[in-house]
Amino acid sequence: MKFITNETSLRTFLPNAFTSVEGETSLFDKLQPFLIIAEHWLQQQVLGEATLASIAQEDSDANILCCQIVVSEGFSRAIPSLDLVLTPNGFGIVSNSNVAPASKERVERLIAQLQDNRDTYLQSLLAILPSREEWLGTAQQLFFAGTLFPNTDIVDQVGRRTKTPKWSQYVALRYELIDIEHSLAEEYFSEELMSDLRQKAHVNNLSDAYAHILPIIRAQELAVLNKLPIQHRQMTDVVNFIRKHPDEFPLWHASETAKIYDAPVFENKKKDTAYWL
Repeated sequence: MKFITNETSLRTFLPNAFTSVEGETSLFDKLQPFLIIAEHWLQQQVLGEATLASIAQEDSDANILCCQIVVSEGFSRAIPSLDLVLTPNGFGIVSNSNVAPASKERVERLIAQLQDNRDTYLQSLLAILPSREEWLGTAQQLFFAGTLFPNTDIVDQVGRRTKTPKWSQYVALRYELIDIEHSLAEEYFSEELMSDLRQKAHVNNLSDAYAHILPIIRAQELAVLNKLPIQHRQMTDVVNFIRKHPDEFPLWHASETAKIYDAPVFENKKKDTAYWL
């Protein structure tokens, strides 16, 4: 483990726990297997090996956020088994005369709160990761740059919040967004332009022309996620803007999609007297 390595660092991010008494297994030892899993999750899903190793050596906001994510995720995974002991007669609940076991409902609320904390810290971490050179181009960065919504705040924008953790909702929404963006690219904006727009939006490297069309496309995606139809006229207006600025959108003008809009337009003329069909 690189973030939470001892009892002291654990209790920095988990202060509301009783101190272990002499002869009792420390809280760190109890949670260590779960903290290992949590750190591995953070590496595989978000950071990648190189970025995790780099942040772990820093005294930075990113390091603090990673520690908070690991503790929240690890503790939420550990809670169901912390108060259980295996006896010759089966499982029992740890209890004494001074501390009563928490109810099932309170335990479930605590787990949900820890998952919510994890996702709040994760949202903040995802906002600063694009500024790190070693993260750019990794499989994890490309995962988040796979749509025009690279952060979990899309869950709040859609307004579908349920009891499911925000991270799980984000992953599900991401698949919907991929499908929506593919349709928009095929009919209006081209895969080439959409791919470039995603990457530049993620690292906040937008030209004025890109910055003009991005919020319009994002708003259309949010509308579709909320079961509203695609606004063809509005999307066509964006295409017309792109057509009028070939120097700003060379990828679109060189695409197969552009050919759809280059077809000759049939026009009636008053002097014409008949038409052959």
